[in-house]
Amino acid sequence: MNKHFIFGFIVVSGLMPGIMNAGDGFLDPTQPVVSGFLRAAAVQNAAAPTQDSLGMLDVTHPDYKYPGRAMMMSLAVPGSGQLYVGSKVKAAAFLGIDLIALLTWNSNSKEGEERTLAYQDTADVHWDFMRWLITASHYQPPDWEGITIGTDGSHQLEFFVDMDDNGRPEVFGNTKEDSDRLYQLIAHPDSSDHIYVKKNHEYYENIGKYNQFFSGWDDADPYNPDIKEKKSGTMIARSPNRSVYLDMRAEANRFKQIASYAVSAVMFNHVVSAVDAIFSTSKWNQAHVSRLSGRVWYNPMNRYGIGGIRLSFAW
Repeated sequence: MNKHFIFGFIVVSGLMPGIMNAGDGFLDPTQPVVSGFLRAAAVQNAAAPTQDSLGMLDVTHPDYKYPGRAMMMSLAVPGSGQLYVGSKVKAAAFLGIDLIALLTWNSNSKEGEERTLAYQDTADVHWDFMRWLITASHYQPPDWEGITIGTDGSHQLEFFVDMDDNGRPEVFGNTKEDSDRLYQLIAHPDSSDHIYVKKNHEYYENIGKYNQFFSGWDDADPYNPDIKEKKSGTMIARSPNRSVYLDMRAEANRFKQIASYAVSAVMFNHVVSAVDAIFSTSKWNQAHVSRLSGRVWYNPMNRYGIGGIRLSFAW
């Protein structure tokens, strides 16, 4: 229901010209009112396209919902902003998506970590740093043409040498100086008791991914004619233990990838819920909160240009 309250200077607008034109005669009391209404109506119709208008929601209304509050609520807990404006279905949907994504992340993250420990244990059992150093020289061209295996490959492992009880790190790279340094360590008596490899993420990736470290696997056989295989356009050195290890690592990474997708879904769900909460709040206020609007009537005969003010209150 709309109730309109019209306030203005209609009487004043008609009264002033009547007084000025009356001279010494008696002023008709109805003339100012009639003249004012006619004048105001004419000006209103002429100036309608240029009128200023104002519309706003009554923020003091007890049913008014604050968009900022709904947004922050949904950013913290998806669906809570929708519940704030009474949208239970949307609230349940956003909260449900969040719970499913969190459970997916938790289960796949744990499974990925368990499988990571499993493939690392497999590598610790079947791949050895000293074995790789000692046997790498057996895998040389021309018998191993197309496959780079040796201590001077393009990748590196970080290892520690503790020859005098004072550990110091050295990085094995792909230069001749690095290879010479390694062979010096190998030639040292009991050197295997003083060399420690840093088993980080790069270590477990390199020993399985690159042919350079193939000779470190315990079932590597330089005299096996079937040890080479062409895969994805590249010749690789084939080993049963290495193949098992690569499959285990790929499976662990698959679970970790799913977990990362779940985390992205959680973040995306929070943002979408927050944006939707803003629109849901606006829709609620439009339907449940009273609206206050105002319009200024233009009158060129008034020195301030104001012929009246129209206020409208709707609920």
